[in-house]
Amino acid sequence: YFLGTDDLGRDILSRLIMGSQLTFGAAVGITAIATIVGCFIGVLAGMTKGLLSSTLNHLLDTVMSIPSLLLAIIFVAFLGFGEFNILLAICLALIPRFIRSVYIAVHTEVEKDYIMAARLDGANDFYLLWSSILPNILTVIAAEITLALSAAILDITALGFLGLGAQAPSTEWGAILGDSVELIYIAPWTVTLPGLTIMFTVIILNLVGEGVRQALNAGIE
Repeated sequence: YFLGTDDLGRDILSRLIMGSQLTFGAAVGITAIATIVGCFIGVLAGMTKGLLSSTLNHLLDTVMSIPSLLLAIIFVAFLGFGEFNILLAICLALIPRFIRSVYIAVHTEVEKDYIMAARLDGANDFYLLWSSILPNILTVIAAEITLALSAAILDITALGFLGLGAQAPSTEWGAILGDSVELIYIAPWTVTLPGLTIMFTVIILNLVGEGVRQALNAGIE
């Protein structure tokens, strides 16, 4: 047992590896759905103008002022407990951040001179979106995906730790952490190892996201 065992004699390393399928796998699925839905709505909103665009902008400002974990807890209160409802709540909490980022990026691109010149040449919105706008906002989407993935992992583990997500004896990292917190003075490794796993996973994702963003920026330039 390279990382020791918990209070029931279960191998911690094996549980952390198995838990990565639940925590990281669920986070990837949630982020993928939130990316598709959020980008679709954000693109449509960014291409609009007038009262609708202004109303959506203020609404998103209000929603984004609420942390994603708190939003997820609010959705759980309405949807009820259960693994599917937990994942759905986190997904709904992440969608506004994609809408907001893509909306601002698209709205900024639409106002640029080259878009106006293309419209004067007769280009329609779909052509402009596909050929000019989307390639120029890939860096925004890539950066937001990594941030959302990190937020999804933190939200899943936080809900598991609070007892609102996966329940013991699940191998989800937050559930492992919550199940071992009473042993922090007796067997501190049962708490620190899952916590370090979560921390390093989030740090690595943020570093990878920064590298992808810089690579995309270099390609666009």
